[in-house]
Amino acid sequence: MFRGGLFALLLAVSAGPAAADLSIFVASVGFDEEASLDNGVGAGVRWGKSSSIIGGETSLMVARPSRTGSLGSESTTAIFYDARLMVNIPTGTMIAPFLGIGLGAITVLSTDLPSTDDRTDAAQAALSTLADTQTNRALSYGGGARYALNEKLSLRVDIRRYSVFSVTALAKDALKDQILNEIEDEIGVEVPEGAADQLLNNSTEDKTVAHNEFSIGINISF
Repeated sequence: MFRGGLFALLLAVSAGPAAADLSIFVASVGFDEEASLDNGVGAGVRWGKSSSIIGGETSLMVARPSRTGSLGSESTTAIFYDARLMVNIPTGTMIAPFLGIGLGAITVLSTDLPSTDDRTDAAQAALSTLADTQTNRALSYGGGARYALNEKLSLRVDIRRYSVFSVTALAKDALKDQILNEIEDEIGVEVPEGAADQLLNNSTEDKTVAHNEFSIGINISF
C-alpha cells in the first residue's frame, strides 16, 4: 500500500506542468522560550517545483536570534533546512493558497560557554553548549498563499511551525568520559559505575521545542 501510494504521488507530480520555482524571502522567527533564544529576523531561499497542485521544495533559512549568557546578550546563528511536500489549492483567482509539511534540521551555533567553579554547573553548561551546537531534527508544517503579479512573479506569504526534537540525550555520551576523568584526577578515587549517568540524568532534561516562522517574499516561476 505504501509503495502504491508513493508511486501515485510521483505520477501526480510528474503529470503537472513542467516548471521550477525559486522564492527569496525575509522572515520573523519566534523561538520557543525553552530554547533560551530571543526572537530574531531571518532570510532565506526556497527552490523546487512548488506551484504544481502536488509539488515539493527545499528551503534554507538563516536567522539571527540573541541569547543571554555570562557575557551578556550575544547574537548567534540558527540555520533552518528542510524538504517539503506541497499541496496547492486551485481557486481560479490571483490568490492561490497552499499547505506544506516537511522534514529537516535546525542548527543553532553556540556563542557563549559560561565559566563556573562548580563542577556540576560546569558540566551542565558544557552539556547545554554541546546540545546547542548540534543539529536537531525538525518536523515543519504550515501554509500560506501566493498572489500573482504576472505569469512569472508572485508575492508569497508563509506561516510555519517547527517541532524540534531534543538532542540532549546525544550529548550525554560525549560528556560522560570527560566528567569521569576530571573527577578521578581531582579526588584520586574511581567513580562507581553509573554515577556519571546519574549526574547527567539529574542535571539535564530532554525537551522538544517549537519555533514559529512568518515570512514574505517573491516567488519566480520558470
